[in-house]
Amino acid sequence: MLTNMKIAQKGFTLVEVLIAMTILSVGILGIAGLAGTAVKTSGHSQSMTQANNLAQKRLEALLSVDYMNLEVTDTTAAITELRRNCSQTDATAGRPVYSCAPVTASETIGNRPYAWSYTVTLIDVNADGVATQKKDGLKRVDVTVSWTDTLWKTTKSVTVTTMRSRG
Repeated sequence: MLTNMKIAQKGFTLVEVLIAMTILSVGILGIAGLAGTAVKTSGHSQSMTQANNLAQKRLEALLSVDYMNLEVTDTTAAITELRRNCSQTDATAGRPVYSCAPVTASETIGNRPYAWSYTVTLIDVNADGVATQKKDGLKRVDVTVSWTDTLWKTTKSVTVTTMRSRG
């Protein structure tokens, strides 16, 4: 009679329950680790999007600057964000480069500060070895926005580029 009773009782032993709990715990810990990675990636994507939007905004503002004055220091411009200090950083005749630092070179979006600057490179369109504003009439403008990634403690940056013609 005792044997029939053991066979009739169905259920889990304590060892089976402990093994199942261990497997479940390992799975939950793995998913929790992925959630942390997702949060980090989401924060980085948000910063990258904000920097890209700011770079595009500044590039569009630079469209209002006269072609001949893009690389010229101007600390009295009517639009405050366009006040800048510029200097020639590469004097190569065929490709001179000017770096410009805005007077108000930072902007805070959310809780994160972003810094921006831009460079102007004259392009030698007619391939005579000398790039000039008047003869060649083409400039490359690179707007760079940088910020410090709070999670990784490193400086990140985004650069948006456009070409401006004299016409």
